Amino acid sequence: MTTSLTDTLRQWNLYEGAEGSLRRENALELVGDWVEHWAQAEATKRGLLIDGATTRLTQLRTFGSYRLGVHSPEADIDTLCLAPRHCSRLGFFTSFPSFLKQQSQVTASVHAIPDAYVPVIKLEVLGVAIDLLFVTLDVASVPEDIDVLDTNTLTDVDEPGVRVPRPKLERVSCGRDDSAAGAQYRPVPAHVGSRQALGARTPPKLIPMRGIYSNVLGFLGGVNWAILVARVCQLYPHSLAGTLLTKFFRVYHQWIWPNPILLNNVMDDDADQLLGLTSWNPKVYPRDRLHLMPIITPAYPAMNSSYNVMDSTLRLMQAESD
Repeated sequence: MTTSLTDTLRQWNLYEGAEGSLRRENALELVGDWVEHWAQAEATKRGLLIDGATTRLTQLRTFGSYRLGVHSPEADIDTLCLAPRHCSRLGFFTSFPSFLKQQSQVTASVHAIPDAYVPVIKLEVLGVAIDLLFVTLDVASVPEDIDVLDTNTLTDVDEPGVRVPRPKLERVSCGRDDSAAGAQYRPVPAHVGSRQALGARTPPKLIPMRGIYSNVLGFLGGVNWAILVARVCQLYPHSLAGTLLTKFFRVYHQWIWPNPILLNNVMDDDADQLLGLTSWNPKVYPRDRLHLMPIITPAYPAMNSSYNVMDSTLRLMQAESD
């Protein structure tokens, strides 16, 4: 069954070829160079003395389906820019887009969306769509080995920065060496990584065929489906990918909502007090009790990734599983 599943996914063109992979790598390298150039220019504006030849100020991290190696050829790349303290969010969403528009390798319009719940710059480089997020850290330069999941790194980070999807940036084994893919996969035993990655490709392909794939419309999106897949892998850690797919639909056909999907213990009172942030907790926060289909992100601060599911969309999704 697993072999048949793999063959079907290939027929659906869900695997990217060598040429496409190289184009993505080149696009990311360009974005990394541009971000660094901008950060160096910002330092010069502020009169900071930095040895640009030896000191790299910024770091770029990918996450989501690309980092897991389960992206389709047309998928965008979720990317996070980690910048030092002298780089402001205002500058990133004003002067940096202006710089991007001057680059010949940018092959589509640059859209800066600073007022989104998670602010983002959307651009296309060498034909590759990229969503670029931004966080300023309280450091003079961002070390290459920084642990983005260490709660202490959130100290003095502004609220939009805290909302950046850190759950997608966990070091795990998902069939790729030294992968930094997503905290939603940390609790899953490492030896099932490649099987999980195969399983992670499938629901996001099947569900849109039924017209029920969209966070904006009140259904579920990529993060939601990834967490759901991870939970099934926790429940059946020794199953092959084909079996995992069958179990996936069986588990969620029988699931009684609003019982939450939890990959770990998300309550972190000490961190809440230290950083002044709140994690999802229906025992404490009445608004959390109103959520209809809670699918909880595992990294601090834990959030309900499916907060916009409505009665009508939940009923539609349940009907599809009948």
